[in-house]
Amino acid sequence: MDLDGTADALYALPRADFTPARDERVKEARSAGDKALAASIGKLRRPTVAAWLVNNLARQRPDEITGLAELGEQLRAAHEQLDGAALRRLSEQRRELINALTRTTRELGAVAGEEVSETVSRELEGMFTSALTDPDAARALASGRLSSPKELASASTLDWPATAPGARPRPAPSAAPADVTPGTEAAPRSASAAGSRTGTASHTGAAASRTDTDSGAGAAPAGTPPRPADRPNPALARARQELERLTEALSEARAGAEAAHRDYDEAAAEEAAAHQAVADRRAELIAAEQAEQRARQRARAARRDREDTDRALRDADRRHGVARDRLTALEH
Repeated sequence: MDLDGTADALYALPRADFTPARDERVKEARSAGDKALAASIGKLRRPTVAAWLVNNLARQRPDEITGLAELGEQLRAAHEQLDGAALRRLSEQRRELINALTRTTRELGAVAGEEVSETVSRELEGMFTSALTDPDAARALASGRLSSPKELASASTLDWPATAPGARPRPAPSAAPADVTPGTEAAPRSASAAGSRTGTASHTGAAASRTDTDSGAGAAPAGTPPRPADRPNPALARARQELERLTEALSEARAGAEAAHRDYDEAAAEEAAAHQAVADRRAELIAAEQAEQRARQRARAARRDREDTDRALRDADRRHGVARDRLTALEH
């Protein structure tokens, strides 16, 4: 037993079977003495409804996931080449493909008995968009082992990025005219601008000359006490220590946030399952009450029929007794 094969088998199961099957695999790994494998299997999370539906699509219709990844590559290439016509055409294909994949996923989910709410449909659209945007997200989606849409959240966006990964950004317009190359025509500049430029150059040259002179004449002899800039800066050291402390705190906060998100996903999934179970029991209760009412109505009707037949029997018995007595009297 290995982690890869176990994960693949677990994420192919119905959602309701995931947790007990995972726990059983953990027990098997512990019994085999592989504590590391048992711990890794135990960390596998039950997929949310949206994640399970996408996993189901990836396993049943892998070609459609491949088409999604290929369209993403075409879109990124069109962005890199700044091909407006191709971008318009591919963007229309993107909308059509995401709608079609969402519809197919809902249909496959209905066959498997998974209800797809509007919220889940929006999650599906976001996951397909992530796979279009990011090739890593596309590969993760095609693996059929997602546990939550948040696994693709880093690339999730409902609008295509202005610049795809590796694309050349559009050149920004220059704020001022570039210097004119000798031999090319340029717009005439005012005499005052030329004078200002000359004055600036002269001032720069003079400043440079003064700097060279000062640096040679004002060099500190050996043994001179260090200047303030060369002395240790306690404030700088404290700032570095504070940054290190806050960096560590940030890492801990991120880890805590990730754990909280995982707990929320599992709790939300359990809540949804409990809500569905309550809905199922309520439907069964309603059906049972309706069956009880129908049975009560049949019992009333049967009671009336029994009473009517009893009266008819008594009446027939009475008439029979009268006829028998009359016959007896005539015979004597």
